[in-house]
Amino acid sequence: MAEVKIDLDPDVEALVAKLVAEGDDALALAKGIASVARSTAPSNSGNYASSIVAEKTKGGARVYSSSDHAAHVEFGVPSRGQVAHFTFRRAADALGLKFDKKGS
Repeated sequence: MAEVKIDLDPDVEALVAKLVAEGDDALALAKGIASVARSTAPSNSGNYASSIVAEKTKGGARVYSSSDHAAHVEFGVPSRGQVAHFTFRRAADALGLKFDKKGS
């Protein structure tokens, strides 16, 4: 598997530092993930990156893409040779966030 290197621009690095300073505020974390995801998303047309949104919810916050092809970008389409990009997971990893496996 090829190694992917993500270089964060200085604005994103400053946001990461701010998130650490503010703690675990759900909307701040969601906005941080969205910012990193937009800056590292595949940019064939820019539509996917611009469709990434963070919003407050009743229970906290969520990050999502409103693009109609988001699932194809995120998870790939092996039958068409399209490799998964995992934009949101990579953004969360870049911010140092860790996730438990579902059900554990």
